[in-house]
Amino acid sequence: MDEQSPFATFRADVEDYLRSAGLGSFTSLLEIPPSATYGHLALPLFSVTLPSSLPVVPQESLIAGVRIAGRYLNFTAKTPELALMSYRRALERGKRYACLPQERGRVIVEHTSANPLHPMHVGHARNAFLGDSIARLKAARGNKVETHFYVDDMGLQVMIAALGFERAPPMPPGEKPDHWVGFVYAVSNIMYELAQLDHMINEGPEKYSELVSRRDNLVGYAQALREKHQREFDLLSSALRGLDKDAWEKELGQTLRGMEGGDDRFKKRVEAVVKLALEGFRQTLDEAGVSFDSWDFESAMANPEELKALLAAASASPFAVTYKGTLALNCDAVAKLPKVSAELGNLGLKEIPPMVLIRSDGTSLYETRDIIYSMKKLQLADEVYNVVGAEQTLAQLQVKLALFAIGHPKASHLHHVAYEEVRLPGRKMAGRYGSYVTLDELIQTAVTMASQEIRKRNPEIDRESLEKSARSIGIGAVKYSLLSVSAQKAVEFNVTRALDFDQNSAPFMQYAAVRAKSVLRTAEERGICIPSDPRTNQLLHPLEEELVLLCSRLPDVASYAADSLHVESLASHLMTIADRFNSYYASVPIIGAPDAELRGARLALCKLVEISLESGLSLMGIQVPSEMRRKLPKNAGHVSSERAGQRSLPKMLKGCS
Repeated sequence: MDEQSPFATFRADVEDYLRSAGLGSFTSLLEIPPSATYGHLALPLFSVTLPSSLPVVPQESLIAGVRIAGRYLNFTAKTPELALMSYRRALERGKRYACLPQERGRVIVEHTSANPLHPMHVGHARNAFLGDSIARLKAARGNKVETHFYVDDMGLQVMIAALGFERAPPMPPGEKPDHWVGFVYAVSNIMYELAQLDHMINEGPEKYSELVSRRDNLVGYAQALREKHQREFDLLSSALRGLDKDAWEKELGQTLRGMEGGDDRFKKRVEAVVKLALEGFRQTLDEAGVSFDSWDFESAMANPEELKALLAAASASPFAVTYKGTLALNCDAVAKLPKVSAELGNLGLKEIPPMVLIRSDGTSLYETRDIIYSMKKLQLADEVYNVVGAEQTLAQLQVKLALFAIGHPKASHLHHVAYEEVRLPGRKMAGRYGSYVTLDELIQTAVTMASQEIRKRNPEIDRESLEKSARSIGIGAVKYSLLSVSAQKAVEFNVTRALDFDQNSAPFMQYAAVRAKSVLRTAEERGICIPSDPRTNQLLHPLEEELVLLCSRLPDVASYAADSLHVESLASHLMTIADRFNSYYASVPIIGAPDAELRGARLALCKLVEISLESGLSLMGIQVPSEMRRKLPKNAGHVSSERAGQRSLPKMLKGCS
């Protein structure tokens, strides 16, 4: 039997009750009421006819009561039993409390896959954190998960970077590798585009003003780059100035054909720049707590034999067409197949363009290599999730339709996880011109701001604790701000809002967990232990009931987030737990409860909240600071004492590490 959450046990009892009442066909309609005052589960009665009398609730059931209110049949849980079940499960599973391992599949999550052209920026951050969280959630469901990073080492822009890198001066001392690659690429790309523009301007007066304006813009970007590294800019731009449009195209064409043909000279040219970029990527990702099981290179997908096999399968497909003089697949016709149409639903597209598979000169395309890569991933996994920006929706769709067109048996198991862009107020990014806000800068800014906040509240904190706390809080703040918004919505990132310690932020949730830890530690220091069988029937305060219900449902919410890929639903639920616990802490005496049984029950609830928050946040890749160095006052058992100095949450950050 599959493992289930404490709340799911209550739901199962409700479903059994409905079946005993002859209402078993309506169990799928059960929903969570908007307020616990109505009940803890409700059956809408708009299309349901109740029997003349309802059955008696079995004594062993978790159902405390059943009542009709308006057009709903409401069920109330026995919260003391639910609290004890949740507490025991939390103690047993610890940081895996939120996990419900009910699946046994092999899953690949491909994410981040930033082009090795420049440092990762804030847009890549959303991809990396979303993909990392999906991988964690899928693993929590019991799947064997692998994370893959697809390295584009075959595209035109990589060839431009490699050509420039070959002519560039040595990297300045202390420069981060991917930042240096970004500089070399931007200078090289500007020189390439200037050569193209100069050719067009010399060809004739058509669109002369527009071309000159574009040229002026490029010169502006070049001047900004020169301010970063004047000597290196002058040396590199001088080395590239002699290449006109034809020379550029000849060099780039030779490199691409050499890469496809396996020519070591060209492979080494590209490998040098890609290797340096990936070295920098790994440093950034390590700092952010994101790791990969496999780094897959696009050049490995250009194997002549595999390309030949794919083209043969495509040619034999009933959807093969000639488009613009070369082989293509009629994706629109594939999408109209009943089986495919039923799976994809309404795409909102009038027509899907054909997918071209080969250039007229015989070289392969990125899309062709992406089909081969998808086939390789599907060989290794039961389900494959590609976390790729929403702007690539059509390209991702065409790859899936191409798999259907050639009769691939697992085409349905390839999934595109799309996400919208991240905007920075007052900033416009252009990676090919060296204008971007790097993820390194973003993390450093967040960590610095967190450090300043901690230092301001606690000048005595030691350096090691300060750095550790600032890192977990700063990085957590960036992650939460990008994960708490639906991937289908654009994010306007504001680092000040992300580090708002008072509301709707990772620091707010992290501190709730730290606060629970602090209460438990203080109780332990005073010799107060949680009994092995806490009297949870003493938890009668409305906030206690609400916290029990929220924590008991956490594994179900995490499972929903994993199955639906809606990470923001988990973020929202954890925020609610943190908010209710902070209210509870401020209004109810815990250590200072009037009797030992009530104190033990409330400490057990604190432990449940602590484990719930830490377990849930870990599924988003967010760490909880381990301790709070400033102890609670000796009389912390009294409400006013526990709240002493607590008017502002940031003040409570003193000493957390």
